[in-house]
Amino acid sequence: MGAKISAILTILLFLSFLINLTANDGKPENIVVENLEVWTDHIAEQKAFLHLDKSSYQAGQTIWFKAYLVNAVTHRPVSGKSNLYVELLDTEGRAMAIRLLLAEDGAAKGDIRLGSNFPDGNYVLRAYSGWMRNSGEEGYFSRDMYISNHRYEDVVPRMEVFRNRIFNWRLGRLERNYDVAFFPEGGNLVAGTTGRIAFRAYDRLGQGHKAEGRIVDRAGNTVAVLETNDQGIGVAEFEPVRGEEYQARVSVNGGRRNTYDLPAVHDEGYALRIDQDENNIILQLSAQMSPNNPLYSEEVIVVGHTRGRPMYAGSHKITNGSITLELDTELFPSGIAHFTVFASGDTPVAERLVFVDRDEGLTFTPVVGTSQVGDDSYIDLSLTVRDKHGNPVSGKFSLSAISGIPDESSFVPGILSYLLFSSDLKGMKGDPLVYLQEADDRAAMADKLLMTYGWRRFNWDDVIAGELPENRFSGEPGLTVAGRLKDPSKDESLSNYPVNLMIRSGHDDLYETTTSRNGIFVFPELFYEGEVRMELSSRRLPGNYPPEFDLTVQSVRDFDYDPGVHTREHNVTARGDNWSRDRTAGRSPYSSAPRRETSPRVYGVPDQTIYIDYETSTERSLFDVLRNRATGLQFDGGRIIIRGPSSIYGANEARFMLDGMFVSRDAFLGLYPREIERIEIFRGTSAAIFGVRGGTGVILAYTRRPGYTGLEDVLELSMLGYHEAREFYSDRVLLPGTRVDDTRETTIYWEPDIVTGLNGTADLRLPMRADVERLIFTIQGVGHDGLPGYSNFTLDIE
Repeated sequence: MGAKISAILTILLFLSFLINLTANDGKPENIVVENLEVWTDHIAEQKAFLHLDKSSYQAGQTIWFKAYLVNAVTHRPVSGKSNLYVELLDTEGRAMAIRLLLAEDGAAKGDIRLGSNFPDGNYVLRAYSGWMRNSGEEGYFSRDMYISNHRYEDVVPRMEVFRNRIFNWRLGRLERNYDVAFFPEGGNLVAGTTGRIAFRAYDRLGQGHKAEGRIVDRAGNTVAVLETNDQGIGVAEFEPVRGEEYQARVSVNGGRRNTYDLPAVHDEGYALRIDQDENNIILQLSAQMSPNNPLYSEEVIVVGHTRGRPMYAGSHKITNGSITLELDTELFPSGIAHFTVFASGDTPVAERLVFVDRDEGLTFTPVVGTSQVGDDSYIDLSLTVRDKHGNPVSGKFSLSAISGIPDESSFVPGILSYLLFSSDLKGMKGDPLVYLQEADDRAAMADKLLMTYGWRRFNWDDVIAGELPENRFSGEPGLTVAGRLKDPSKDESLSNYPVNLMIRSGHDDLYETTTSRNGIFVFPELFYEGEVRMELSSRRLPGNYPPEFDLTVQSVRDFDYDPGVHTREHNVTARGDNWSRDRTAGRSPYSSAPRRETSPRVYGVPDQTIYIDYETSTERSLFDVLRNRATGLQFDGGRIIIRGPSSIYGANEARFMLDGMFVSRDAFLGLYPREIERIEIFRGTSAAIFGVRGGTGVILAYTRRPGYTGLEDVLELSMLGYHEAREFYSDRVLLPGTRVDDTRETTIYWEPDIVTGLNGTADLRLPMRADVERLIFTIQGVGHDGLPGYSNFTLDIE
């Protein structure tokens, strides 16, 4: 059996990152630049990316993923350890899966098992680090996906059927509701200056649509013709007239023409135009300003930055009302460059985004062979990673190999296009990568798209004023248990008070601390896997009552689903013919907490009840609890006698019951007090309910119910520990209704731990599959120097 590479697809581009801040005098000294650098260093943004093993999933399968965490400016992997959260959320904002990963040097791996009853529908898979919470959800990695379940109609809850119908109805309205938006290049239409205006026709999901029309003045005269490409983006050019108002009359998809008001024409202002050739970025600034205008300047400052790091800053004198500036593209790293023109010192007057592509990126060269070990056949894959200059690159990468046909409706971005492009275009309605994927000329499409976009990660007023945002969340790794300890009788914080944390779940690790002046306690840097059961405790207050714990809880359900271009109609809009009730169907595994309830009182009112509290829970056995807390008992060696009349046989030792069942004395007295909620003692007439067996009295114990501590001084809690990734296995699932010859993609190989050394190579040995004739490989990752790379190739097995 042989193997050959049948195709190697085009590899996207990236270039080395070198900060090269320059100016026309070689020494830029401007408060804007200095404050921007301080701002960028302060917020220290990060980016997360998930490489999934394939493009689409169904119930019963597993989502295998590799997580990458990089510095948002340099794209170098974040060094050390970091908490990384991965959440799978449904359209109701419910968490259907949560994974807490411990990323080490910017990488982690994990998996999400989709049960057989996993609800059919739309989902959002998102990832973020603890530090990324400071910048808000816009900066999270987020991917829309549809998870199918062919048998969900047989268990779907009735209310979910109605929600799906309403969802589909609303989705249809969003798809049929068009809008057209206009964006003057640089930000303003300035009278007397010929400028370009970009426009975009799209539906309320963000999907672009072909449109045509014209721009007219108040008299109805046509001043420019409008026409978009198939992706709904176009650019027109005209010279606005002072005092004139303009409208656009546009038809989308051949429908009726609607009228849209264009942005107002400014009598005075600055108009910015930017073009690119192979080697230069060409800026042209036109100034139509009178000397008495507050924004009048004889010189302006031009600042160009990439991902918040200044790459160019210069002061330029306006000559004859204009400036033309040519900047070498080598000054900028690959990605989106953001140019801002400042007048009157520090007032931004024009802005423009430009995509810089220096044609540098990682290349992956696979060498494929086969080998035989005994009766087993293998595919031997040697992978070499190099930069543009042919130098080997060390880094971390991941590889997936699928058979079958990928889902064309499930668009999957690669790490290179995500880091260089879409991750820096947050807040845009629609997926910017979709526009590039469908375009014939991607460079021209990227330029037009960026003309319709003005999002930035900061506000210039705040940057110039030096007002730094508060970083409320720590990027430190580890689990944290924190909160405030209070005196419930006074509703006051307890300062300098002891707090203990016991880790159960088979560990029995004890941590101790004291509260701060404000009653705050923190147990940081806890490293445990899986669901971790814990107990918080403290000593009693004067008056013999326990303090109150007020925990700091991180919510994972603060999420509003926003339908987008990848959203589909929900398939399940009616119950199936074989429907049966399944109370677990459609529920989030995190949606309900166990009820805090005590065992019911079955045998009437006892003569004495002993509740297991903090003090009694420290006893070694129930024998010690009874000896120290019970009244009316006599202890004769190991025997317990309830005072009162003896039986006719002379034996007067009490009988013992556990949760309503009579048990032996040794089994009862040897129980651990923490396992017990309460003890009830019946003697005399109160024991008559037990019949003749209650003649010598009965001591009854109830075990603790789930979610109820029974210890009024101890707070029990559980929290999500670190996820331990499982070993990969191929899970081609055929649910009812799926054809045996189904050709949908199946993951055959998944390798998330590829590491290349100084020679840039890594070797893999993959077991041969006799039932597979063709494999589609995808390789991506990040070098240690911050160079991301993406490639795929097809392997025909003969």
